[in-house]
Amino acid sequence: MATTTAPIPVATYGKDSKIAESVSEKLLPEYEVVHCSLSLPSALEELPALFAGDLTKVPASGLGTNAAVTDPAQRKTPQAVFFGGGFTDDEYEAIVKAVCEAVDKSQNGATNGNNKGVQFIKVQKRDVLAAGSFGPNAEVIARIFKRKMAAALEAA
Repeated sequence: MATTTAPIPVATYGKDSKIAESVSEKLLPEYEVVHCSLSLPSALEELPALFAGDLTKVPASGLGTNAAVTDPAQRKTPQAVFFGGGFTDDEYEAIVKAVCEAVDKSQNGATNGNNKGVQFIKVQKRDVLAAGSFGPNAEVIARIFKRKMAAALEAA
């Protein structure tokens, strides 16, 4: 008898909506993109609240399965942020800091180590090049995300 497990809910941060949509499809069935941010201001506003348990806001991008759910009680809180394409180190650090601070506040300062239980996974241009792709390739990006996420979960 085959067992089925629900996909792990994740959020993404990238700059290209078409690539984000394609990567979201390629991450299934292991990972479900519930929220997608396409700009730093939206990511800094939406992701900390989302990870702290505030499911009232839909993604400004209109992307991710939470965008299609009208009842906030039915939306999902992600367990990770996948960073892809076009982000800077400063953007990465700002989002990680904002999410961790929001999670800390929601847990009354209690932490469980390892980035407050949230995984932060980056896929950079050099990762895609090292995997043999010379441009944005959703299949390659999703494969790298899956490999890095599996390693992060194993290490946790």
